[in-house]
Amino acid sequence: MRLLVDRYVNGQHKKVNGWLADFSSLLIARLAATLEEEKVQGASVEIGAHHGRLFILLHLASTGQRDMVIDVFDAQHLNVDHSGKGDKAIFLRNLARFGGDPARVQILQKSSLEVQPAEILEQVGQPLLFSIDGGHTAECVHNDLSLADATLAEQGIVILDDFFNEFWPEVAVGTMSFLQEPGARLQPFAVSPGKVYLCRPGQQGFFHAAIRSHFSPRYIDKEAQMLGSRVLVAGVREGHRNWYTRLALTITESSIGRRLGMQRWLPPKFSSPA
Repeated sequence: MRLLVDRYVNGQHKKVNGWLADFSSLLIARLAATLEEEKVQGASVEIGAHHGRLFILLHLASTGQRDMVIDVFDAQHLNVDHSGKGDKAIFLRNLARFGGDPARVQILQKSSLEVQPAEILEQVGQPLLFSIDGGHTAECVHNDLSLADATLAEQGIVILDDFFNEFWPEVAVGTMSFLQEPGARLQPFAVSPGKVYLCRPGQQGFFHAAIRSHFSPRYIDKEAQMLGSRVLVAGVREGHRNWYTRLALTITESSIGRRLGMQRWLPPKFSSPA
């Protein structure tokens, strides 16, 4: 599956409708590869798969026997805030097109508000990668983080979408409400374009070391404090390149740029560990 991950991250993901920045896909793949190197196994779960742009990556990188998608898909009357519009048929076609195995994916076609932790644990075990990109109301985000907290493996990662998106302030409200609960066992450890990453308390140092080992200082923008936790902000400047930098990268990738040895401008490519 490593070759499939490499191909998907290095360009194929752009062929799937959805919202996943290039750098964030690269970071997620490298964090998943780090967990695989550590011989940690577990399922991938996503709430809100849309057409599968992120889930396909999570599935290809998964070390679990089965993975899970929770999405209302055609039951759009349950999508109260109209955040995305998933399509099950398109999702399954995309999954197969890029090397996934639909037989290994359990689909719960309903609102995540109706899902209990036991359903996840009984069907796929403890998730190692848990993406939250479903309903963007404060209630949904709080509920989905609670589901992740109740099921996530000890070395697992939660990938939260749209915390900083000004169009969806309820995501930040629901996240802060959850993290302020006394029993919450998730803490943020990193930020990349469009995503916030959370883990169990005490695991931040492990993931910070993994990020620093995989990326040069150029791509680690800063270290910051977020809701009482130390986080690495990575790839954000890369994601906000201005037009003339994008033009320079276009030239760099051209035959002229290759002859002039301009490859140092290019962002890193993903390659799974040998």
